[in-house]
Amino acid sequence: MICLSASKQGADTLLGYLGGTLDPAQRAEVERHAEQCAECRGLLAVSTQLEEWTAPAVSADFDARLYARIAQEAQKPWWRRMLWRPALPVAAAAFAVLALALFVTGPGTQETPTEVRPGNATEIQQVDQALEDLELLMPLDSSSAAPASAGQASGKI
Repeated sequence: MICLSASKQGADTLLGYLGGTLDPAQRAEVERHAEQCAECRGLLAVSTQLEEWTAPAVSADFDARLYARIAQEAQKPWWRRMLWRPALPVAAAAFAVLALALFVTGPGTQETPTEVRPGNATEIQQVDQALEDLELLMPLDSSSAAPASAGQASGKI
């Protein structure tokens, strides 16, 4: 026999067993299989316990109390009926996180403008290179200085 928990056919067989729609031979086969298979035995035990369970009785005035509660809720203003109550803890947590973030990154932790930044040396080199390029693009005159002046312009500042 196919295990009741292993396939769709087994699930259909289990439903037939629980519903009482199986013929006696199939029913006996399911019971023999359940004796050998612990998982299927557990499924049948749970179904047996569910069949034996009885739901508690509903009180006689249940409907009247239910309709009175519905009417009471309907008389409240619309803003009180909204589902904002669960949002209060979330809003409080968000506020706490925001306050903590402002406390940690407050005005005392900002950078001061007098700090030396590592990019300054690169900028000086770029300006120096741009000046050298401009000197190369200038037309040469007979009155212009010797190329030694170009060497002086490319010196370190």
